[in-house]
Amino acid sequence: MPCTKCRSDFNLFNWKIKCGECEDKYCTKCLKRREGILYCEKCLILLKRPPDRSQLMELKSKDLQDYLNKRHISTYGLVEKQELVDLLCNKQIPEKPKRGVEKLTANFAGSLPNLRPLNEIWGNIETVITNDGTSNTTRQSRVSPLQEQPRSTQRTPPFGSAPQSPQNHAGFSPSSPQPQPTTSATVQDGIIPRDEETADEISLPPKYPKIEDFGSAEELHTLSSKDLKILLTLNRVDFKGCLEKSELLERAERLWEDTNELRKEEPEKLPIQELCKLCMDAPLDCVLLECGHIATCIDCGKKLAECPICRQYVVRVVRTFKA
Repeated sequence: MPCTKCRSDFNLFNWKIKCGECEDKYCTKCLKRREGILYCEKCLILLKRPPDRSQLMELKSKDLQDYLNKRHISTYGLVEKQELVDLLCNKQIPEKPKRGVEKLTANFAGSLPNLRPLNEIWGNIETVITNDGTSNTTRQSRVSPLQEQPRSTQRTPPFGSAPQSPQNHAGFSPSSPQPQPTTSATVQDGIIPRDEETADEISLPPKYPKIEDFGSAEELHTLSSKDLKILLTLNRVDFKGCLEKSELLERAERLWEDTNELRKEEPEKLPIQELCKLCMDAPLDCVLLECGHIATCIDCGKKLAECPICRQYVVRVVRTFKA
């Protein structure tokens, strides 16, 4: 980024310096010092008090508007340069006070990448001065108790406290481990550790009802509507349209009766056409959708991704009952 005025490139010998007012980047040749701060020619004209109308008329309207807006002076509705100059001359604009190190850091900020801010150096000098002062006071405070030490060497122990012998000092070791109660002691005392309490409260996977767990169809009446729906869903029984619990019980009882009949039948006595084409150990009791083929049992149908006959994708498996 070159100089804003002369367009010369910045380097080690031609530093990039910010103007103290507009903060544009200039070289050292294009800036002039005023009250310890470097300003460009444009800002020197704007900061001149009393303002010079002839010099202000030579500036751009944009420069005048930016200066007034930066000073929180509204320029709404002012179009002509003469109006902006009149506003600047008639308005009393206070100057921003800049003192001390801020004058230099406001200009040289960003001139060199490795240039330390002068205010940081100034703060380090102050800390060194304060540290020297505090070190002297601490030295004096350390010397004073040493001078008074011979007077206070012999002290009487407080009332009720026995004097400590050197053997007690030698036998005491601050690093000796303190006896801690073991877990067995806490259990005997009736205090159960937190880990053992939470071990029994670990959330186990929910136990879903199985059709094999019921000895009769009447035991299905103890299930709730939610449990009946879970039972029918796991066995791939369609209960769409069932609103009452009695309708769900009717489907569940039919499922139990059909399953009980299949248990009584021996797979060896069934014809091959009625056996599952995958495991050959269970009868055909489900239909594969969307193709509609009946080729497997319900357990094998749950594991299929495609029909073994037509290789069509299996969307759903539905339980079938004998007529």
